[in-house]
Amino acid sequence: FRSLKPGEKPPQFVVVSFDGACKVDLWQHYLQLAAQTNSHFTFFLSGLCLVPDAKRFLYRPPHKPVGYSAIGFANASLVPQRIRYMTMAYNSGHEIGTHFLGHFCDPQGVGTWSQADWTSEISQARTFLDHWAEINGSTDPSLRLPFSSSVWHGARTPCLLGRSSQMYPVWAKQGFTYDASRAGALVWPTHVEGFGRMWEFPLQRIKVVGYGKTNLSMDYNLMYVQNKGRMTAPQATCDKIRESTYQSLMQALTAVERSNRAPFFVGNHFNTWVCGAYRDALTRFVIDAHAKYPDIRFVTFDYLVHWLNAQSPAVLSKLQALPVAKY
Repeated sequence: FRSLKPGEKPPQFVVVSFDGACKVDLWQHYLQLAAQTNSHFTFFLSGLCLVPDAKRFLYRPPHKPVGYSAIGFANASLVPQRIRYMTMAYNSGHEIGTHFLGHFCDPQGVGTWSQADWTSEISQARTFLDHWAEINGSTDPSLRLPFSSSVWHGARTPCLLGRSSQMYPVWAKQGFTYDASRAGALVWPTHVEGFGRMWEFPLQRIKVVGYGKTNLSMDYNLMYVQNKGRMTAPQATCDKIRESTYQSLMQALTAVERSNRAPFFVGNHFNTWVCGAYRDALTRFVIDAHAKYPDIRFVTFDYLVHWLNAQSPAVLSKLQALPVAKY
């Protein structure tokens, strides 16, 4: 990593990240897409998909009954293949981050947590990853993760919730270098206020093509506009959503590429909502963006942190002063 020279054009970065990162068929799909396009993605792991249902009482969630989760636990038979794909991802240069554990978005959930609650959740998440084999009773020598939870350099919170005053002090102690949980605009990133070593990589407000509205650059937020948050739809609606999502991503990318060249952040869940529309639109976007913009670079959040940290203060200030990409 090196600093840009005065007047040198920055690369056009795109960071694609996934919340959940559990379903085996989607691991296979996105790793193939990455290999096909020489891309690298960030996968935020929902840690309970490595904890078999029979061991659910190992989890002590903040302010919830022991053994309770809003997203369930793992089918024990599926854990080995998840481990294999996580191994492939890491060895291929993708980033593994954390989406924490219980995914509590209710009024007493993540948005209310204290520093002690965050410390407990992260500690348990580390334990469930680092000791997955022991928890699952796996003795297969071919199933050994080549990494530990020490590779977690950042996170996205469930439903983008969390009180800054309670969350960030704990994250800083944990060594996190970025947060991908906030809302923002198509501009260059800045540090989290009060935490000068931690970058804020927000989901960005973009136009939702065909609906006359804007929302954040994540599938769920787009779905809220396109289908009132419903995860199923008739085929004709699915087709409209698929095309709208693709066009929305391409138009936003074109806007930054032609103006401030700010990194474009795209969030997705490991899902096949509305006939797989978001999976298909994102896949087409990654392939077509590579073809249309030869200098585009699909990188991880961790890569972007290192690139930004390598820039001189003068270069960073100039980039951060550029106006929002308009289109």
